[in-house]
Amino acid sequence: MRGGLAMVAVAIVALVAIAMGPGPDGSGGDPGAAGSKRAGCGIVSHSLEDLQSAVEDAKNGDVICLADGSYGRLALNGDRGAPWVTVRAENPGRATLAAADLGRSRLTLARFVIADGVSVEPGTVAVTVAHNRLTGGYLGIDAGPTTTTTVDDVAIVGNKFVGPFGEDAIRLNRYHDANGDGIGALVAKNEFTGIRENGNHSDCLQTVWVGDHLVYRGNYLHDNRCQGFFVKDQAFPIRGIRIEDNLIVRNDAPCAAGAEGCGAPSDLQVFGPYSGLTMRRNTIWGNGAIAAFQEADGSRARIEANVVYKFWTSTDLSAARFRNNTRCQRQSSGGSWPTPAVGEVISCSPRFLAPERDDYRLRGARGVTWAPADRHFGP
Repeated sequence: MRGGLAMVAVAIVALVAIAMGPGPDGSGGDPGAAGSKRAGCGIVSHSLEDLQSAVEDAKNGDVICLADGSYGRLALNGDRGAPWVTVRAENPGRATLAAADLGRSRLTLARFVIADGVSVEPGTVAVTVAHNRLTGGYLGIDAGPTTTTTVDDVAIVGNKFVGPFGEDAIRLNRYHDANGDGIGALVAKNEFTGIRENGNHSDCLQTVWVGDHLVYRGNYLHDNRCQGFFVKDQAFPIRGIRIEDNLIVRNDAPCAAGAEGCGAPSDLQVFGPYSGLTMRRNTIWGNGAIAAFQEADGSRARIEANVVYKFWTSTDLSAARFRNNTRCQRQSSGGSWPTPAVGEVISCSPRFLAPERDDYRLRGARGVTWAPADRHFGP
């Protein structure tokens, strides 16, 4: 069994590396350049029926492509022991799917335009949704739509989410780290834009019903009115939340038509209970931009090297490791912060490199480490 888990770990790391480009932990390179090449398609299908048949007959490591065109709803099913397969557009962004239902394990879906959402079905293992453009649906990606059965080792990387959506751009319900690599759900290097509150509690990412080992890293959220990162409604603690190197700006767009007076957006809001929280090197900026913490204690929380316009808490974070953050405001409402706040810098006008180009890097070891111009999102 130990050898089988090791094989799964190696395979999912390889899939995420393909989707995210070179560099440790997917942190470097521009996957757009490699993805533009047509090389690597073992089979090119010209209909969904042919594609589905090819997937059913696939061998481990096969890459099955879909030719340019507009297609209906793609449904891929299979058991947990299915071979590793990549399904992608032959030419990035030139094959459009109405929607995708992914009930097959060990699957990467990549480089499509998807008009009505993706569902990652309960019980799947190692499903990766990579470098797609998602433009509609009630939920952009619905991973684990159940209160009981997990999706294991799911990865959502490099996609571009363009609202509006009926509710959330990403909904994570039940997820689990089955291979022991410390990641049950990876949401990394995605772009979110045009997502506005419409009266249905529209979030850029919402996670509910409990999971373990959630990693949210390197995402770019701009020109929305959403809860950018929202953890709530879990019945027992989430084990392990890592929020790292994300950029969230201009989350103050108007409410969607028909939802006037929809309330203030929240850039990042984490409700407890949780067991272990790391928030490190994020930049959340703009007048009113907020990182909020509720219903948890800070005993295993590390909040370090962030640049945040306003920190806010309604809970006791006095035991948190709160160090080396730059902020304009820090508030509490019935809660408390550590005293002293080691290394804190108070500034409402940090010297970002080029905010007019959304380059919110600072010189030094605080805040986001990258600029959007250096990243590729979508197909």
